[in-house]
Amino acid sequence: MAGLIQLSEAASLALHGMGLLATSRRRMSVKELASATGASEAHLAKVFQRLGKEGYVFSTRGPHGGFVLAKPPEEISLFDIYRAIEGEPSREYCLLRRESCPFGRCIFGCILKRLSEEFLTYLASKTLADLSGPQSNEGRGAGFEAVSMSGNLVNQFKRQEG
Repeated sequence: MAGLIQLSEAASLALHGMGLLATSRRRMSVKELASATGASEAHLAKVFQRLGKEGYVFSTRGPHGGFVLAKPPEEISLFDIYRAIEGEPSREYCLLRRESCPFGRCIFGCILKRLSEEFLTYLASKTLADLSGPQSNEGRGAGFEAVSMSGNLVNQFKRQEG
């Protein structure tokens, strides 16, 4: 069963990888990031190449190479990261992607629009600096939990209460 909010694997890797860079406060290699996120090094490198083009990370090649944030964590919102990977979010809320609903009006009312807007508002309101809160006992950073369900990566953003 898929979760309600779904992100592409690339967006999930970007958000989690950037969170790891922010909380580690050091250069991290592709190998370290891939190991921490469970992703392939090739895919992660491609995602971070895009983040580099957008000005969010600097990369260094070589045996001591890797990625480091290009801006202070408080200047990078989760929405910035999402937009760098996915582009500008669609304002299309119809699941059928039609101009008009076959029922005359949407069977979901305005809930899809409201949930989408609330999710994007949440991403815009959180920065990488917000992730540097206390670590949980499981070693997960700042309340981000990735759950794999039926092959889809579903992201649940839970703010840990301190």
